[in-house]
Amino acid sequence: MREPSMHRIQERRRHTRWPTACRAVVRDKAGRVLMRGRGADVSPGGICIVGPGSEALQVNMPVWVELSVPSPRASGPPVRIVKVHGEIRRVTDMGGWKSILVVVFDSDFERSLLDPIP
Repeated sequence: MREPSMHRIQERRRHTRWPTACRAVVRDKAGRVLMRGRGADVSPGGICIVGPGSEALQVNMPVWVELSVPSPRASGPPVRIVKVHGEIRRVTDMGGWKSILVVVFDSDFERSLLDPIP
């Protein structure tokens, strides 16, 4: 009997994905904003971001991703900005929006960045 295709897809993934809804800004190397959106899911290897995007988003483009995540401190601002460097691996058109997959190369993305309070 043949396995459902979903199992084959899951087996190809190197990392577990966690859903997220944090605000995300994608910038090019010069600091120009290419996209403002929300993280859809995150894994140790990268993040999927959805939102209105420009035609400037290109596969293999090095980018900075700025994520607004909860602050681990009891005092001060409720969110902090985490910046990670990566490369766009996939751009998918979704009508007026785009879905992009950014692979983070400088370090593995830690899940604790999104939810620092255990």
